[in-house]
Amino acid sequence: MRLAEQIMKSIISRTFLILALVLFPHCVFSQEMPSSLPLFKTYGLSDGLSQISVSDVTEDKHGYLWLATQAGLDRFDGYDFKHFGKWKEDQNDGLHAITSFQVEASHDGEYIWVGTIAGISRFHVDTETFEHYTLPNNSNIKPGIIKRIYIDNKGGVWVVSGKNLYSFSQRKNALEPIAYLTTPTSTLTDIFIDSNNTIWLGATSGVYKVDEDANRIALYSHSGKNISVLYPSPLGGIWVASEAKGACYYSSMTDTKSAPLYCYNKASGLPSNSILAILELGNGDVWIATEAQTAIVFKNNAQNPVLLSPTSTRIANRRINTLFQSDSGLIIAGSRDNGFSVYNPKIARFSSYAIADTPNVTDLTLAANNQMWFTSDSGLWRYNPQTGDKLGPIKTASQNNELDSLDMLLSLQYHQSTGDIWLATRKGLGHFRPGDSQVDIVALEGTSGYTVNVDDAGDVWFGGYSDGVFVYRPSEQNVVRHWPLPLTTKIHFQNSESAWIATVSGLYFANKLTGDITNIGELYEGFPSSAVVTWISPSMRGGFWVATQANGIYLISINAQKSNVEFVTPVTPHPHLSEISLGAIEEDENGSIWVSHSEGIAYISPDLEKVSYFGVENGVFENGYYVGASVQSDDGTIFMGGPSGITQFNPKNITHSPWLPNVKITQVEVVNYSEGSANITRIDNVEKLTLQPNEMSFSVEFAALEFTRPNDVSYAYKLADFDPAWRFTDASRRIATYTNLDAGSYTLIVHAINKEGVWSNEAARMEVIVVPAWWEKTLWQSIFVLTCFLLVVLIMKLRISALKKRSAHLARVVEEKTKDLEAAVTKLTQLSSQDPLTNLKNRRYFTQRSKEAWDAFQRYGQAFSLMLIDVDHFKNINDKYGHHAGDLILVKIADILRANLRSSDVIARWGGEEFLIFLPELNLHESYWVAEKIRKAISSFNFYCEGVDISVTITAGIADIRDCTSVEHCIHSADKKLYRGKAEGRNAIIK
Repeated sequence: MRLAEQIMKSIISRTFLILALVLFPHCVFSQEMPSSLPLFKTYGLSDGLSQISVSDVTEDKHGYLWLATQAGLDRFDGYDFKHFGKWKEDQNDGLHAITSFQVEASHDGEYIWVGTIAGISRFHVDTETFEHYTLPNNSNIKPGIIKRIYIDNKGGVWVVSGKNLYSFSQRKNALEPIAYLTTPTSTLTDIFIDSNNTIWLGATSGVYKVDEDANRIALYSHSGKNISVLYPSPLGGIWVASEAKGACYYSSMTDTKSAPLYCYNKASGLPSNSILAILELGNGDVWIATEAQTAIVFKNNAQNPVLLSPTSTRIANRRINTLFQSDSGLIIAGSRDNGFSVYNPKIARFSSYAIADTPNVTDLTLAANNQMWFTSDSGLWRYNPQTGDKLGPIKTASQNNELDSLDMLLSLQYHQSTGDIWLATRKGLGHFRPGDSQVDIVALEGTSGYTVNVDDAGDVWFGGYSDGVFVYRPSEQNVVRHWPLPLTTKIHFQNSESAWIATVSGLYFANKLTGDITNIGELYEGFPSSAVVTWISPSMRGGFWVATQANGIYLISINAQKSNVEFVTPVTPHPHLSEISLGAIEEDENGSIWVSHSEGIAYISPDLEKVSYFGVENGVFENGYYVGASVQSDDGTIFMGGPSGITQFNPKNITHSPWLPNVKITQVEVVNYSEGSANITRIDNVEKLTLQPNEMSFSVEFAALEFTRPNDVSYAYKLADFDPAWRFTDASRRIATYTNLDAGSYTLIVHAINKEGVWSNEAARMEVIVVPAWWEKTLWQSIFVLTCFLLVVLIMKLRISALKKRSAHLARVVEEKTKDLEAAVTKLTQLSSQDPLTNLKNRRYFTQRSKEAWDAFQRYGQAFSLMLIDVDHFKNINDKYGHHAGDLILVKIADILRANLRSSDVIARWGGEEFLIFLPELNLHESYWVAEKIRKAISSFNFYCEGVDISVTITAGIADIRDCTSVEHCIHSADKKLYRGKAEGRNAIIK
């Protein structure tokens, strides 16, 4: 934090604390060593959760979290919740009932099974649609509340509800009853299927074993005990939770008749024997949620379960309904009435704590025998980090006498030679000798101090708020040197006579013997002359580390012989370090740098190129640390003090897990412009987006699925083949919008970037296809180009060969006229050879065709027959029903003739109701049977005209050309036979 803010916060907090603390004498306390408790990120209604009670949690194939609440089903991406409640218009769009008890993802993450008060629903992750299944009655025992959805190793789905056990049948696409509990006062609570495929059930009356063949559940162990949880251990055993014994571990279910290997219950430190959930991690740590509170049984300290309180761990609630571990290792705790909490066990953990009721630690110093002394609002304290023993508060005389509530201790230094402690206070230079009852003000009374140090000669350097730096010699009880400087934050010695002085207006080098003082920034361009310098300490690389406020870190190289600066190197592996107030720098044995600052603690790698930031999720105080309040012990343990207490860690124990975010495109919005209005379409789970010509713009929302510190993530995105460079945005604006893209194919790429500037290895990708408008398609563009080219060529040819074109034009006109004439002739020929009523050939055509047939007969002997047909009583039909009916009958007879004759036969209308048929290559006998077939077809046909059925018959005569001397003779012969048929009664064929 900024120095001025630190000072004001220190004054205000100390004013109130001292009023209470001065009432008590300093005492010796003893406490257990603080442990590194998990710190959760909690989400509730204010973050968008649909309802505060989270009964179950699961994860789909994309890495989204799914939460069952009393309001339905919620999907969470680290920023936004998408809610699925009761269906409205379409049953596939929502749940049958909103109150959800259980959620379980299929092994492939494609489906989410949801247990509601109305039954079971299966949610398709990609299509976001539901399928619903009712629970059938099992031997008249009605289903109850869904207690458990269990998916076995083969992917089979099992449901525990009331007294019933169900299994999902893929073949029938339905739930089938398997077995039921006959005990009248007991219900089922949980299910476990072991490696032998034996089904075990927990119930309110014990542990049961299922005999599927007999459709029976038999009591196996724990008779009369209320079994709440059956939890398979990742180490191979089974946890059985009951109200009688708490959570007990067995090597297998078959061993539950014997004594457990061990149990955790109220007698061993759990807050309650009523177990709600169990989660065992791969490292052997066991999380146990009880009715009263959740506890962790650490593998290396199993005798002392650690309780998770909302105050110390920020877990959502004391009552946790469910515990779930994601594929990435996150632990999610769903609470009864305050949402859910997320913890990442892979992140580095720091131990932060307050000493008694005194959180504000302004400075620390190490003494002999692993003792630490620190100053706080309440006074001076001695603390043993190994045992937790502490002594204090030790006050000044004015504090003890309540004379001045603002007489605070701000800095201290332990003098190794004498064992004395020197302090900078608001009232002057303080001194304490172990065994004394109070801190004495021995010099510079009335001068407000901020920092203090003791050189090898025993002289005390006192840095004031505004009075400068004083060198006090205890042996002479006199100030031997004074430099008028602004507020001094740190003093570090170069040797027994010279020191580096950090102030709010630059870094100085002073010699107490000569009185010389130099502003380093005025001599060396690489260091700002007026920088707010907050820290200076030696580096194992040689030289000194210098920390500033909003100017970053510097490494100053020193010439040891001349004690002067050789060069100044800025250390800026990440720009954020140059934007915040730095408090202290500690260098570990590996050359890594640990920096306290106003927002937490930062780590710089030995090569000074990589930075990691640690915040509240790592156990670091979120309100930062004081300037200069840091010390490192001989074993490398680092202690940093701040407004909330002390953070203690050994760099050897801090792990740096790789950051592997799962970046996803969470939603796409497409704007469709139609008929002057804009319509927005929202799409989820998009891998390929196709935009039609009227879809002019789209927006893409993305998330890194970072659930512990999502707001620290920024993003870089680029539309390949469109954006020339990456575009950057922060967590609050996770949207990329594009409009009016040219037709083509693009790829949107999104990377997540953490606070340290590290880019995600994997990126979210979405293919974008912009469909061209019809005029933009290659074919039409080619046609346009070709048309333009041809037009140019045409114009050139017109200008060069006008006469030729005119000649060609005239030729085309003549040709067209000729074609028109030919078409007219063809039309006239057709009209002259075709009967307009029946579309049969007319008498003229038949006469010409018969001449050709006669010539072929004469030359080649190709015989033929002629058939002459007359409609019987046709005049009566015209007289009775009208000529229109007669015409319809003639047309229909023509159709019947065409249907019953060959394509080579020629049919002609010879007279009014007479038809003459040319039958090539048929003799008289063959022609007779053809005629007979036609006669029967006509006589059996129902002629329906003007609402009346008319019976029509024909009479026909047949003649063979071989019996005749000419075509006319053959026609005359057929006509004579026709009249003979009419004379004999009609409806006859005469040959």
